[in-house]
Amino acid sequence: MNRYVYATFLCFAAATGHAAAQIQVPINPRATFLGIANDPSAVPASGIPLSALGLSPGVWVEIATVGAYSANSGPDTTRNLIAVFSTSPQLLTPANGLVQRVPGAVPIVHGAPIATRNTQSQNRPTDIAEDFVVCRASWSNGATIQVPAGAAYVFFSVFNPSGSNHFSNYSDPNADFFAVLTPSSPAVLQGTAEHCELRTGVNGTPTVSPDLKQAAAFTTLSVEVAQRFGESTGELFAIAANAYATNGAPPVGPLPDIHMGQSPVVVQIGTMASAPALWSFFVPPGNAGTTLVVQGFFLAPNAQNGIVSASNAHRIELQ
Repeated sequence: MNRYVYATFLCFAAATGHAAAQIQVPINPRATFLGIANDPSAVPASGIPLSALGLSPGVWVEIATVGAYSANSGPDTTRNLIAVFSTSPQLLTPANGLVQRVPGAVPIVHGAPIATRNTQSQNRPTDIAEDFVVCRASWSNGATIQVPAGAAYVFFSVFNPSGSNHFSNYSDPNADFFAVLTPSSPAVLQGTAEHCELRTGVNGTPTVSPDLKQAAAFTTLSVEVAQRFGESTGELFAIAANAYATNGAPPVGPLPDIHMGQSPVVVQIGTMASAPALWSFFVPPGNAGTTLVVQGFFLAPNAQNGIVSASNAHRIELQ
């Protein structure tokens, strides 16, 4: 059974309730929903019904990749992938430099937007506002996305994050490149699911999860803020914190997906580089029953809320 037939079987099984929670969708690296020019081997990407993937508007899904493809006759190790949701499977023919080929494209509320580069031939623009990044080689593999209202289909495409695209130069010699979709749940204190990632550690290496940790007196809390896809270098970052009673409710606001309340403290600020930024805190005694909530932010011009992208917030229960 070839991989395209296998994927169709998986989609059918999902729709009839007989598939495992995880579904793999084959990715043809020459198939795209982006604009093209003088790209004879490029083919149209297919709109995949969300119902066949067991998804619907409002649900959360983790999309990652397995395998890889070859770009520009290079090794079969590239795994850059973007996607866009749509109200329909319609994909327009890329005539006369058409940029928006997905007329039903639906903007995301949670997810990392991506600015795609111009075409290799004729330097035509390809960037649309509604697409988002799933995976970038040498950076994060996978994104947690909330399916936006009105979405009924999803399109996938590979992309070149550091140069122009020419899809005729892409191939998958061993046919092993797949998008992997896994139903997910939002974090307890969900951020905007964009480029900003928070990691925390107590007397150890900071990690993304768990996002709830305990810190005894005289331990050291280490906090890192990092970018997920290499799209935020040079942006202003901040790490902010607030405290609340452990048996109470975490702070809310001041914007959706921000959990700082009305009186946060900015504990670290600077310019984002490729390496994570670090803040550490020595836990003093006498704070049992208090929880520290910490969240990272990028001041990002293309953020979904127009101001900042926000990491998931972590809770540190002081002992």
